[in-house]
Amino acid sequence: MEPEIALKGFGLTEAEISLYLTLLKLGESTASSLAKYTNTNRTFTYDRLKKLIGTGMVSYMVKDNKKYFVAAEPNHLLSLLKEKEERVKSVLPELENLKLKETNLPKVEVYSSKKGIRTVLNRLLKEKKEILIHGTINGFVNIMGDFFEIWNKRRESEKAKARVLTNENVDVPFAELSLLNEEENSSTTTFSSGNLTVIILWLNNPIGIMIENSEIAENNNAFFDSVWGREIKIYTGVEGIKRAWMELVSKKSKELVGFGFSWALAQIYGRDFSNKWHKERLKNKIPARLMAYNDPDSMKYFDVRMIEWKNFNINFLDRITSGPACVAISDHVMVTFLYTEKKYKVMLTYNREMISVYKKHFEELWKLSISN
Repeated sequence: MEPEIALKGFGLTEAEISLYLTLLKLGESTASSLAKYTNTNRTFTYDRLKKLIGTGMVSYMVKDNKKYFVAAEPNHLLSLLKEKEERVKSVLPELENLKLKETNLPKVEVYSSKKGIRTVLNRLLKEKKEILIHGTINGFVNIMGDFFEIWNKRRESEKAKARVLTNENVDVPFAELSLLNEEENSSTTTFSSGNLTVIILWLNNPIGIMIENSEIAENNNAFFDSVWGREIKIYTGVEGIKRAWMELVSKKSKELVGFGFSWALAQIYGRDFSNKWHKERLKNKIPARLMAYNDPDSMKYFDVRMIEWKNFNINFLDRITSGPACVAISDHVMVTFLYTEKKYKVMLTYNREMISVYKKHFEELWKLSISN
């Protein structure tokens, strides 16, 4: 390596390097003589020598009232380097404390276009773990079209089960589904699997944000599980009533029981929906034992329905004893229909103890009821 290049590492300018090397050759020299050797003026040369003296690379002595400058021995350069090293070492702890203490920064990637969304959703399948899905499914279907079915088939072939939280009445193959409250609608969908969290905005040109970070994924999964496992949900309106009815028979149950049924409630959801509900009930082999109000319209209506549908037994009880609401109970959920209010409300309860208590209450009421 050229000496000039090495000396630049000491923070010297070309003029200062030239002075030092010249002094090494001369042994000692006055500022005036150095200026002549280096083709610079005396003032400039003297200023540069002062800087070199400050670094320890040059010293001076006085002879006959004149200053003679002397270059430090080349070995002295090693001592200077050692001093710099020691100074840096002394402040290293303080510098380390100033450094950002973040060792697990999330990796974030943004995908745009339908092709990008296909890429990021297929990336989720490579995790080969359960996929948690929260948000709109209709947005997925409307924007991605056939890819929704293709992706779910791939997911099933990879044996990647899914749990879905949505407020939409949809069918997602190879997945468990839990309905959110009507107010919890969303135009986006969040997917989570392994260390990956993917948020998709279903625009005409959709955007997907993939975050790879274990801490973020764990927090997202904990939130999902807290919503999934909550014991009470409330639906509203006619669609809310229908959703609750279908949830009662969505899983196998030893028996469906309930009280407070009436002809008036049946008019809200209609005969076509009632037929659909009975088909689902029989598909899952769920017998029903219910109590309806003993008013003429209700008795006439349910007498006909008992003939039309198998394993559907109705007894009758007066309105006061039944209470102001309709209550239906399966093995996994109890549904309370408040259909006499201005705005229909339905409360779903998943608490096992409450389900057990109300089943016992039903049996006591059944003893008081009569068959027609």
